[in-house]
This record gives sequence, structure tokens and C-alpha cells, in this order.
Amino acid sequence: MITCKGYTHKTRYALPVKPSPNLPNMQSIYLYPGTCLFEGTQLSLGRGTDKPFQVFGHPDLPKNLYQFTPRSVAGAKNPPLLDKVCYGYDLSKDKPADKVELSWILKAYSLFPDKAKFFNSFFNKLAGNSTLQEQIKAGKSETEIRASWAPGLAKFKAVRKRYLLYTDFE
Repeated sequence: MITCKGYTHKTRYALPVKPSPNLPNMQSIYLYPGTCLFEGTQLSLGRGTDKPFQVFGHPDLPKNLYQFTPRSVAGAKNPPLLDKVCYGYDLSKDKPADKVELSWILKAYSLFPDKAKFFNSFFNKLAGNSTLQEQIKAGKSETEIRASWAPGLAKFKAVRKRYLLYTDFE
């Protein structure tokens, strides 16, 4: 077992190169666990802009929100909602959470006018199963959704404890 001197689970790492044209900076990378869920919806998550995975929106969201237009660019030749003005949220200045951010997907669903068309067939694959989609459709709160994860997380943390090289933070 070899550990890194001075490293903890709270240590933020800065990648020396971008891993993808759509993950151009650390903000995109840190926001990705929450924003990637939008790939399973009708919304744009900023591919084709200078803020991929840092913005999300759709032409049918309220017009008073943040505005962006996905374009054809290297790494995103045909992004969702290409050349359509989208309204939504800019997370580029937000401090990333230490957990998967659910408030964004819940907010977008609440604002989307045609709930039956919000999700696409990829959402359940991203979420791991259909439970999260069912909870969102049922109007569950972020607190209720997280509480439903607690038993599985506790089980997972008990198993992984044997393999941790660094003190866990909770």
C-alpha cells in the first residue's frame, strides 16, 4: 500500500490537461456528477458553448433565466439544441458541492412545461435504475431522495472501509 504524502479525501486535484473537449476546466469536472444527469433529459448542458457541464437550459424554460446558444464547435459538432436559444442556469461561478447535486435536476423538472417529454431513454442508465426518475416525477424532495439512498450507502461504506488508504471524511 503506497499513499500520497499530504493527501486527504478533501484535497482538490487540478488536472494538468483537460480530459475531454467538453470538460475544459476543473469547474466542469467538479460540476459533472450533477450536470451529467441532464444528458438524460431534453435540456442542453452546454455542449457547444464555452461552459459545457457548467450551464443547463432549454428553449421552453422561462425567458428571464440565463441565456445561451449551443453551436457546432470542435468536440461538439452537433450538440443538443444546436443553434437554439436556451434559457436556464449558469453554474460556472458556483462552488461545487461535495455530493451529487440534485437541486438542479429538480428545479429544471419543475420549470419544464411538458413533463412527459422531460426525460429521455438515457436517464435511467445514467442514474443506475428507474428509481430517481420515479422519485422526481412523484415530486419527492431532495431530502426524501437522499434519505432513500441511506441504507445502500451505509452498506457500501461498510464494505469500502477495508480498502480506504486515507481517512474518510463525513
